[in-house]
Amino acid sequence: MTITTPTRPHTLVRPNRHTAASPDWTYHALVAQRPVAPAVRPGTVRLLVDLTSPWAYLAHLRLGPDDDSSWLAVQRPTTIPRTGLRDDGPEREEMQRQLDAARSVAGPDEDLPTRVPSVLPHPRTVAAAYAEAVDLGRGAAVRAVLLEAYWLDGQDIGSPDVLRQILPSVVVDEDTLCTGDPRREFGYLVSPAREPLTDRAYHLMADWQRQWEDLGRPGPLALVDTAGAVRTGPAALRP
Repeated sequence: MTITTPTRPHTLVRPNRHTAASPDWTYHALVAQRPVAPAVRPGTVRLLVDLTSPWAYLAHLRLGPDDDSSWLAVQRPTTIPRTGLRDDGPEREEMQRQLDAARSVAGPDEDLPTRVPSVLPHPRTVAAAYAEAVDLGRGAAVRAVLLEAYWLDGQDIGSPDVLRQILPSVVVDEDTLCTGDPRREFGYLVSPAREPLTDRAYHLMADWQRQWEDLGRPGPLALVDTAGAVRTGPAALRP
């Protein structure tokens, strides 16, 4: 499946591709030339979190924009369709229980909604968008947009169409070169099939999931400190 991207409103003057000194400006070549960064910086605190969970939003509110933890998006086992869930049932009931628990430990300035949004997105789609953002160096900004769009505005952050509306403002720069990278040019971070666009994002997601599995699937929020100690749920957000 291909992604149809609109034409950019400006004209880019590119280097002469036919000279020996000209670099390869294609998207895949540029990605291949970039060194692969480690999924988590050595000596950092890791926060393994399901970005569709209310615990993720509470962590966002409590830790704030200056948080230097490495957020790793994990995917819980779920029966939610890839297109999202709009019906009642066990999945919605579980998410409501998580929301009630998060509200019970929220501070006076940590305002969480009383009910879960009308659509429950599939965790993989949200993790895919975040993984692409991390690869672009925009992880924190995209994470904030995703969490606030979902828990404040009730938007379906598992929908590629919704993501293409809310993410370009924090992904696309005014002086972005026309390299053929739909992420940098148009803010497209997931495919129409709700999968990541690049192998790098696939590898990030697999590594994050492996770390979560190795810890025994410690729920929607787990903090691993620099010594390797694990705290889950409300304990993960304590100083």
